[in-house]
Amino acid sequence: MTDQYDCDDLSEIEAEWLRSYVVEMMRKAKAPRTIHRKISAYRTFVRFAKRKGWMSADPTESVSLPKLSKRLPNVVPEHAMSELFEENVFPNDWKGRRDRSVIALMYETGVRMSELIALEVTDVVRDKSELRVYGKGNKERRVPLMKETIESIEEHLERRPFKSRFLFISDAGRSLYPSFVYRRVHHYLSLVSSIQKKSPHVLRHSFATHLLNRGAELTAVKDLLGHASLSSTEIYTHQSLARLKELHQDSPLNVRPTE
Repeated sequence: MTDQYDCDDLSEIEAEWLRSYVVEMMRKAKAPRTIHRKISAYRTFVRFAKRKGWMSADPTESVSLPKLSKRLPNVVPEHAMSELFEENVFPNDWKGRRDRSVIALMYETGVRMSELIALEVTDVVRDKSELRVYGKGNKERRVPLMKETIESIEEHLERRPFKSRFLFISDAGRSLYPSFVYRRVHHYLSLVSSIQKKSPHVLRHSFATHLLNRGAELTAVKDLLGHASLSSTEIYTHQSLARLKELHQDSPLNVRPTE
């Protein structure tokens, strides 16, 4: 901000100055996320200043910021996921069975990484082909499992040399931890996909997007993901619509007649 806004007392700062600052950044074509980040940093300072007694009000409360565009989640193509499970890339030992089961479970059920790590052996309800998941707020939900996934999990449990109440364990027999899961997922997705982000959460995004692409109802996907409201699930409809537009553009029917 220019010298016209200089002041010796923080309490003298006016909302109009900040609005002018936002307008100036927009005039200079600053990205909306950049503007949000700068104002957010100032808001953090204001909270600190109020605790110190230097300011009594927040001048940013009446400042309007440019709308942020929603970032579409990264998704692994369906053909890449099929290739991962069909090409036999997993080692034929208990660790390979664990890795296959972990990735199959995340892709097939959409569980969060924290939920996966917390899973216990008893959470696989074999007679109902379901997985019992405890999500945010310890809220329980049941997610269906494919027969192949249950068989893979059972083989993994039979082969592993360690006893544990947890469904999945590390190479050393301890409970899983985030960086371990991330490394395993990243390794296997790198074998079949060139997408930039190859994290466990990408499997959750892929699960939801692929279901919607195949005609699943939004409310059903919401329940499977454990979302509290539909607004959190709707981001995947944007992904599906974007994919439909791509397919439409590539369609041989989408040809303009020549004059």
